[in-house]
Amino acid sequence: MIDSGFITIFAMSEATKRLIWAIVIIVLLVPVLLGYIGMWIRNVMRWQGKRMDILCHDVVVTRVITDKESLRRYGNKKNMAYFFKQSWIPFVIMLAAVLTLIINDAIIKDFSYNPFNNETGFGSLLWHWDWSDPSIRATVWGMEVIASWPPLTASPHFEVEAIGGYLFTIIGSVGLVYWMVTVQCYISRWWRLRKLCDSIFTKSLEGYHQDPGAPMGGIPTGMGGGTTQNIQGTNTTNTNNNESTNVSILDANERPPLGGPTDNNR
Repeated sequence: MIDSGFITIFAMSEATKRLIWAIVIIVLLVPVLLGYIGMWIRNVMRWQGKRMDILCHDVVVTRVITDKESLRRYGNKKNMAYFFKQSWIPFVIMLAAVLTLIINDAIIKDFSYNPFNNETGFGSLLWHWDWSDPSIRATVWGMEVIASWPPLTASPHFEVEAIGGYLFTIIGSVGLVYWMVTVQCYISRWWRLRKLCDSIFTKSLEGYHQDPGAPMGGIPTGMGGGTTQNIQGTNTTNTNNNESTNVSILDANERPPLGGPTDNNR
């Protein structure tokens, strides 16, 4: 006995089957596209993070800046200056797109011209479907859903009157995408600056172990070489004949008294 579900699938029209396949392909491609966008954003973050290291390297290494707040103010100023340095190129591109549209409107003598319209604009290069057609809709469980692919109303074609719209859309899109990249670079440098401020000037006791027998300052007893200093301020050293000689630290650099040093063994 054949399942009724298979009968329903085979009974579908070709338009409905194409719609289902299109939905499946879109569902599969969206995660892949999002993954590539995430990889691109991560690479830009790493690349612009190195740029922020370069901008702040000299003042930190030479100790011109020695606190977190000063580094944050300095880094923000350098980041903003670098952002304006990168932004002038996309702004010039978008300005050229606006000038192209103004010149086109002046030629056709119509300043209400829509560069995105479907007849004499950039829309003429795209496919268009009639999504308002009531025949493509069906009611499922009380809800109105799209049951078939809508009929095609226009195919891509070139229009001479739409050249101005083509140029404006293409040039403007390039400038807009370029500017969005510079904004993302600015955010990446700002994030890196925040991490630098926290990592360079933040005190941490991570991995520190205090010796219970060490004096104040964390210096263990007995450090300082093979010389032991006693309370009276004398150093005790062993001579070759195993005799102990006490030498005052305060008198170690003084000259001997007149008559030469005293020899107790003489």
